[in-house]
Formats: sequence, structure tokens, C-alpha cells
Amino acid sequence: MPNKIRILPDDIANRIAAGEVVERPASIAKELIENSVDAGSDRIVVEVAAGGKESLRVSDNGCGMSHDDALLALERHATSKIQSLDDLKELLTHGFRGEALPSIAAVSRLTLETRLADAVEGTRVSVVGGRVQDVSAIGRGQGTAVTLHGLFFNVPARRKFLKSVDTEFRHIVNAVTAMAMAYPEIGFDLKHNGRQVLQLGRSRFDRRAEQIFGVRYGTDAIGVESKASGIEVRGFVGKPESARKSGAQQVLIVNNRWVQHKAIGFAVYEGYGGLLPKGLAPSYCLCLSIDPARVDVNVHPSKREVRFADERTIYGLITQAVQQSLRGADLIPEMGDAVMPVADTPVSIAESPETTYQLGQPKVGGQPQMALPLTMRMSSGKTKRGTGVNTDDLDEEDFARVSVWQLHSKYILAHIKNGLIAIDQQVAHQRILYERAIDNMHTRPATSQRLLFPLTLDFSVKEILIVREAMPLLEKMGFGIRDFGGHTVVVDAIPMGLRTWQDGQLLRDMVRDMAEAEQATSVSPSLQARQIAPEEHRLASVYAWHTSIRTGEDLSTEEMRALIDQLFATREPFVSPYGRPTLVKIGLDEIDNRFKR
Repeated sequence: MPNKIRILPDDIANRIAAGEVVERPASIAKELIENSVDAGSDRIVVEVAAGGKESLRVSDNGCGMSHDDALLALERHATSKIQSLDDLKELLTHGFRGEALPSIAAVSRLTLETRLADAVEGTRVSVVGGRVQDVSAIGRGQGTAVTLHGLFFNVPARRKFLKSVDTEFRHIVNAVTAMAMAYPEIGFDLKHNGRQVLQLGRSRFDRRAEQIFGVRYGTDAIGVESKASGIEVRGFVGKPESARKSGAQQVLIVNNRWVQHKAIGFAVYEGYGGLLPKGLAPSYCLCLSIDPARVDVNVHPSKREVRFADERTIYGLITQAVQQSLRGADLIPEMGDAVMPVADTPVSIAESPETTYQLGQPKVGGQPQMALPLTMRMSSGKTKRGTGVNTDDLDEEDFARVSVWQLHSKYILAHIKNGLIAIDQQVAHQRILYERAIDNMHTRPATSQRLLFPLTLDFSVKEILIVREAMPLLEKMGFGIRDFGGHTVVVDAIPMGLRTWQDGQLLRDMVRDMAEAEQATSVSPSLQARQIAPEEHRLASVYAWHTSIRTGEDLSTEEMRALIDQLFATREPFVSPYGRPTLVKIGLDEIDNRFKR
């Protein structure tokens, strides 16, 4: 009887190993950058084409490798980092398993070029699908460069699961910026499709944080520094008002290794002591230095997670460090002081339709509003599911004149044929502005008004990528915006009639919300039918959110008339861009029942 168990061939084993280490282009960039760091480099250059799906190259000026070491580096479990089991307890390097290079080479067309400082010539090794095709001598400078093309060319099932070019490149940006925060003493360059995206010289930690995150210590970031029980914590946390729905701006570095650890995130949150609004997360970048014997980095194939020997101690230390830093900035009251209520915070665009939005206290005072006539234009009679409103109730013969009131500076009430409708003024205005922005993008570009003085705006590394992608759409919406190089843009015009600008804060808020929005690859059937792309929907939605009428604003009769008129001229007047109802109907029968008529 033949044996059922057999040893896998090397090519199959390598592809399986690649599945654990190589998830996407960003994981390759991370592994190669770590190799460059371990090689003692002080300058690392990452060059990407098509989000890494076409090609990716990482080059450095580190120690380089000899001819024989270059060949050995492509063999599985070949490493210079450990020689005995005891070395695993004292790991200070990034690589140690010897799996990254052979795993990457197994699913791509890879070229390795390297030279030692004192060598006469360098070595080039070409590998296709894990098999060495050519080895030759070359002339080059000291250091190593690894170039790969056609990631997953021989594993089409894996390649089809890669996301869009923009999404994959954002993951690469995350990996590069995290490593740059871990090593501010190393210079980093990042290029995409030949364009310089990131250029960081050797610097201090605080300066590097300003360059990458766009934060300034003392203004919107608070320095954290603490040392106890043999553990050192340094970095920064964002002020409570900068907390967002998404934790995208959260970086944790343990012994110069970029990792993920949920418990540490909870410890940071705990350190805010109730200053954060519910559901929002703080921005932070924290670096922990700890005895390698007290942390296990060998718990994940790609070394993204770590396990601490005394997690409770570390949890308490981080919580205390954050508390002390916030208290030093007069943000956390001392024991016995009254805790002031947290200011209302704009809700993230990711809120679900069931969430209650609160953007300020309604103004109940003021002069009472009288019932005044209003003419309403309506579309054909159809019932919108979920609203209970039939447009036949609204489209009265000869466009009947009805009365309107504003309730608590929040809702607009109007009588209809069979009862009453209540319109949420903020949500209704969001629908109007959303439709207007989509119309600008597709058919009629908006009219602009020139700024007296052009405004220069600086963004973080991630944000400037979003601005550049959205620039053609922003111009159609009426923004005069041009790239000024680096992380800077110049705005010299804004949409005509824009309600709020605040010296560019509107654009900053829009970009920040777009950065937090889920990068969906598909849209709803209704948006597909209207040929609205995901990026158009996101931009129009955040624009409508930030520029709409707010709860608490008093409206004149003419303004209420115009709002209702414009709402029912939109394609979808009964729902906001985020899925919330714009109005509800209260039937006359229901009112009669309340009065037991």
C-alpha cells in the first residue's frame, strides 16, 4: 500500500511559506526595509510602480553582502541573525528566520544586487518563481538593492485578491512611515510611479512626527516620556479634540519594531480618563524600549504581533504615562476637581444610520415664527420605502400653499394633505449639497470665487496622497488648487457662495474624513446606476457634511422655502448621503388617535 504522507517539493513549500509572509506589496516593503535597517543603512529608498503590483524596489547603503552570502540569502532558513536557541531570547534585529527573501522570490521575478564596502565588484542574482536564473558580477556602490516585478505572477488566485493601486500604495505608505518613525536617525525616500512622495532626512523623533503626521508638539500633540520597571516609553498622543472614529493614526513600536497590540491601544485609551467622546479613538505614536527577554516577537509569521511576559505591568505603565502627560498639559483634572463635560464633537462620516447625531445645542429661544405660505414643487407620486411619505400627499392640486414652522432650530414642519411632515434641516441640506457636488463633477463645474490672498496648506504624508487624487474633482467643485511640491498645496479659489472656509480648515477636515473613510471598491446599486464612482461619493459626502446647515441655526421663511424646494428637486430627496431619512410624515389619522377623535 503506497504511503499517503510525502515531503512537499521545494517550490510548493516555498509558495506556502510565501503565503504566510507575503500578503501584499506593503508586507514585502516592510520585510525589505527591515533587512536594510539590520544592514546598518542610514539611507533607504523605496520605489514603487502601480502600488507595488507592477514593481517594487528597496535599495540601501548598508554593509552589503559577498557573492556567496547573496546566494545563501535566497535559501530558506538562511540567516546571519541567530546561531543558537539562546539568541532568540535576545533578539534586537528585525529579521531572524531567514524566510523573507526566499518567500518573496517564490512568487515574483526578483533581482538582488549587492556589494561589500571593500569588494572590487558586486553581485547580481536573478530569480524567477524561486529558481535562480542567472548570477553575474556587476559594478555598483556599497549596499544592497532588491527589485521585484510581477508579484504573484505564478499564483493568479493570490494576485486577484490585491486591491486597487491606490489602496495598495496606502498600505505601503503606512509601512514606510511606521519604519521611519521607529528610526528617525535613518533617511527615507519613497517614490511612486517616478514621483517623489516622501523625502525624510535624518532627524529627531519630534521632527519626524511633524513631517509624517502633520502634528506639532504643544499644539495638537502632547509628548509622552516615562521610564519605570526597566521599561521606557516615549512618543506623543493627540489632544482629545483630535480623536477620530478611525484609529488609522496609531503607531506602536516595540524595540524599534513596528507591531500591533490591542491591549496597548486600550491602555492609551484608558490614559485619557474619560476625556474622549464615546466611540472615538486617539491618535498616537509610542515607542517602547524593553529587555528583549521580556518580549516574544516570534508569535506571528510576519512578526506583526508580540507577546509580553508581564503585560499587566506594561499596560499600567502606559496608562500612567499618558495620564501624566495629559495632566501636565492641563487636560486631565486632579483628583477632587470637577470633571468638565466634553465638548460636542462632529460625528465621523462612518457613523451608522441608527446613530443619533448631535452637533451643538438647539436654540429654543428667539422670536416665535408665524405660519406663512409656502409653494412646494414635487415629483411624481411614489412612496419612498422607510419614510412613510407618499409624494401624492405632497403634490397637491395647483401646488397648494402650505404653512411652515421651524422647531427648536432643528426641524422644519409643514402641513400636507393628510397630515404633517417634519424635515431635518441639516440632513436635508446635506442631500442638496451632495447632489450639487455630483452634478459639478459630472456635468457642470461650479463657479469659483478668487481668494484675495492665495493660501498655502501643508498636509501629512497620507493626506497629501488623498489631496492629489481628489484634485481634479475638487477643481470641478470650484476649488482652485495646485500642487506646490512636497506635502504642500496652494488654494487660490473656493466655490462661489461657500458657507464656511475658515482659512482652509474646511479642506483639512474633508481630507481627514476621507482618510478615515473605508476605501470601498464598490458602491451601492443606486450609485452604480447613476455612474457615481466611490471616490466621487466619498468626496461629495464629506463636502456636504462639513458645509451643510447645522442644528441650532435659525432659518428665515425664505430660507426654509428654498431648502424644501431644492430638496424635492434632488434625485433622492428622502435620504441623506449617509442613509439617514431627511423627513418623516405624521399622518392626520395618527394625530386624531392621539386626541382620541
